[in-house]
Amino acid sequence: MTCFKHIKVLFSAFLACFLLVACATQTNTAELTPSLEVSLTSLPSATIEWFPATETKPSPSETPGPVIASIEPMQRGDLIFMDDFSDKSLWQTQKGTEANVSYETNALSLAISGDQIEALSLSQHTLPESFHLEFTIETALCSDDDQYGIIFWRNSASGTYRFWANCQGQIMVDRILPDGTTRLVNWQSARKLAPSAPSRNIFGIQAHAGELNFYVNDTYQFSLKTRPDLQGALGVIARSAGSTALTVRFSELKVTK
Repeated sequence: MTCFKHIKVLFSAFLACFLLVACATQTNTAELTPSLEVSLTSLPSATIEWFPATETKPSPSETPGPVIASIEPMQRGDLIFMDDFSDKSLWQTQKGTEANVSYETNALSLAISGDQIEALSLSQHTLPESFHLEFTIETALCSDDDQYGIIFWRNSASGTYRFWANCQGQIMVDRILPDGTTRLVNWQSARKLAPSAPSRNIFGIQAHAGELNFYVNDTYQFSLKTRPDLQGALGVIARSAGSTALTVRFSELKVTK
């Protein structure tokens, strides 16, 4: 009986130890599990960036993009000459059934009846190699593809230059040489140009150091390279494209250095 009691005591002690070990194991497992989960979920934010990105700089061999030059507005210097068209000896006139070139009050008028006729008037004014020109041009009657413009440096060492506009609001520059006419700038839309008729625009030409800059209503259009030593007469021109009438009025001419 005493032996049985001893066995019972030993069994109870063993069972108590087993339960203590099981609880400790369960407790450790419960404590370890949260830390393991935190470690797993935090791995992406702890990733080491072995090759961090650096600022990209163009290599010397790379070609830069196009650079648009900023053109200064036309600079007006000392007066070379001006014309209010009160002196009727300074410009050629013409009378005919198809074309008339005549003086109006402070203006010169080119009127064409149509039928693809051209009319022009040359002046006694000579443009030097460097100048700044402003010319007011008004259209009273004008149809598509009718043209009008300014003749400058006529019969110079590099030919005769012409700055054209048409009634759609486009501009162009060509040059006449003994062997024919060359278009230096193709027809293109002009910025700030009032097209059709009636309209009033101020055309500008600036020549300096072998470069020509073209303006409409004080707005830069394009540039051309030329010889730096050109000079020649100044004139105006108009040309009808079809059977409708064309009337163009030139006034307020001013040429400065």
